[in-house]
Amino acid sequence: MQTKSQPYLTTLTPLRGIAALLVVIYHSNLMFIPFLPPGYTHFLDNGWLWVDFFFVLSGFIMCYAYGKYFNNGITKDSYKKYLGARFARVYPLHFITTIWAFVCVVCIVHFSTHLDPFFAEIFNPKALPDCLLLIQSLHLYFTPPLNTPSWSLSTEWWVYMLFPLFVPYFTRLKKPGKLLTAILIIAFYIVLRYVFGPSTYFKPGPTLNIMTDFGLLRCLAGFFTGMLLFTFYQQGTGYKIIKQDWFFVLSVLGLVAAMHFNIMDIIIVGFFPFILIAAAYNQTRVKSILDTKVLQRLGDWSFSIYMVHVPIIFSFTAFSVYKKPSLFSSFANLISGKPNYTFGIIMCIVLLTLTIVIAAMIYRFAEIPARNYFNKVFKTKHKEIKPETLEV
Repeated sequence: MQTKSQPYLTTLTPLRGIAALLVVIYHSNLMFIPFLPPGYTHFLDNGWLWVDFFFVLSGFIMCYAYGKYFNNGITKDSYKKYLGARFARVYPLHFITTIWAFVCVVCIVHFSTHLDPFFAEIFNPKALPDCLLLIQSLHLYFTPPLNTPSWSLSTEWWVYMLFPLFVPYFTRLKKPGKLLTAILIIAFYIVLRYVFGPSTYFKPGPTLNIMTDFGLLRCLAGFFTGMLLFTFYQQGTGYKIIKQDWFFVLSVLGLVAAMHFNIMDIIIVGFFPFILIAAAYNQTRVKSILDTKVLQRLGDWSFSIYMVHVPIIFSFTAFSVYKKPSLFSSFANLISGKPNYTFGIIMCIVLLTLTIVIAAMIYRFAEIPARNYFNKVFKTKHKEIKPETLEV
């Protein structure tokens, strides 16, 4: 299975890198040391929605890279090689970061005098087998355990399993079918928000912010959105307008404004397809900016950035609990304290710096070698990837 024959969409690479960094910033304020009070800007508060951006992007990219192999159905050989390629792409880094988080959690539990039930779920060493099996988001926990961002990888893995089944449907869509599918996807999001997104003590609803309970459905909604978007991209829908620089800029500004002013989350998600297709179409100034080496490398490191930043946070957390064993004994007391926002900004910069440096190293010395090794093991026919080579 050789996906390298497809022209590489370089303009999408930096977007995932930027989104990954925004997730790090969001988690720095939420899980590490706050640097802005809640409500100061809802652009930060809505940072959890970048996960939905990844879901939409994944649906699009999977169609772009693998869709042609399943247009006319599934064969045993193509499915086996496809899953082997997906395993090589995501599992080695997942394994490394899960074990890293597990070691930190064992230390946190050992040093803690008592853990509030909410934190006991996050710092739960017994969740290791479920996390390694990528089943932690199948309604087993009320909040993600261990390396918390991996809940989304868990849902994506199972959607990868189903993806080939959906390809023929999206491949055969005509204009009426696309319209109907778009309506069904919107209805899907509405059901997610109002039926599966109830209010809890740490997640006010209705909301799309569902994770380990019905996160798989949330992932499916984003994936379907990306797959439908790819059908429009294939046919060049709206190309003359959407390819313009101003369309991309306007879409990004609209997204930023919608997040800042805390517009309904479903509407915010609606901006993602426009940004992605605008970037994919663009061949002018936006492309020249997105194609810069710095942004391309940031995109290459995006998966590592996403997966290593919480283990880094947990490493700091283990030391903090060692110094103060009662730190996580009460959820209410912890969030009621007055933060030092200046110190929070400094530590956010520290976290960003460490994350980028460590992610770059892991990408080069662990992620890429492991991917090349497993591609050979599963005979996926991928060309060997060099650390300095851009790839889908």
